[in-house]
Amino acid sequence: MSTSLLKDLKKQVGIGQVLEAYNLCGHLKHYGDYLVGPCPLHGGDNPTAFRAHLARGIWNCFTACGGGDIPDLICSIEKCSKASAALILRRMITATPAPMSFGDGSQLHGATTTTSFRPFRRRIPLNPRTPFLQDNKGISIRTASRFEAGLPDPKSAFLQGTVAVRLHDMKGHPLGYCGRRLNPDAISRWGKWRFPSHFPKGKLLYNAHRALAARHCGIVLVECPWAAMRLTQAGICGAVALLGATATETQLAWLARAPAVLLLMDGDQAGSTAAKTIAKALRPQTTVFIHELPSGQEPEDLPDDDLASLVGNALPFSLNPPPDFHGSA
Repeated sequence: MSTSLLKDLKKQVGIGQVLEAYNLCGHLKHYGDYLVGPCPLHGGDNPTAFRAHLARGIWNCFTACGGGDIPDLICSIEKCSKASAALILRRMITATPAPMSFGDGSQLHGATTTTSFRPFRRRIPLNPRTPFLQDNKGISIRTASRFEAGLPDPKSAFLQGTVAVRLHDMKGHPLGYCGRRLNPDAISRWGKWRFPSHFPKGKLLYNAHRALAARHCGIVLVECPWAAMRLTQAGICGAVALLGATATETQLAWLARAPAVLLLMDGDQAGSTAAKTIAKALRPQTTVFIHELPSGQEPEDLPDDDLASLVGNALPFSLNPPPDFHGSA
């Protein structure tokens, strides 16, 4: 590829947009013409190690990764040649998905005309075999594979040091990945979960596209993807997760169309408060049950049989829907 053509490609995509496309802006902050923060390439925690100049399209990691222009950035992310980086850049220009309008007013780094979250459509290979899932969360390899959860390639900058989960919107369109951090120091500093920059958590429910077919039988609402996976593994088809402990109007409207909702929040103060708040909002529209777990317990701590029994007792249609039961789809 000629130097002039490469130069033309660099003019069509900003460095901020490339970082967004790879979901690498999560901890970068906007200072004038710069994005500054921990290096998203090697996963460091020095808050000033990485700097990208939005107007000039150049970047530098002062710790380990070096620097350069936009093709150099793609080379560092993809571990590829400059020729391959140029081809990736060309595909990025011609095949970038249209922005998803969620009405959240968020501004993409390096973008001047859009205020929308851009989905990451590409599938990232994940290894479902990991003690965190099988030993800590009781999630089988088969279930992890079905839900596209597992350990990413060590070269993945955004997901480094996490167990990753693929995310979808309410209709099943892929949005990207989130990662559950494993390092205690990183958890203390940043929290357990890492989401893509500007990710619209309040506009979706995890697993809603799979649970939709079972919504007429009742829905189980949990906080975390692991709990939704475990409930599905236990035979509960209508399990969805908030990805947190608060519910938005969009999420409540989806839940309200079920004939009954079982709130199975974590056994802590945040979970208890969330259950009461959500129940109050839903009860004028549907039947709501709350199951309070013992302090410190999460739904995925229970054996599959106990989960199935718990849900079956609260939502009698959930496991064996009667053939003559007709609910709204």
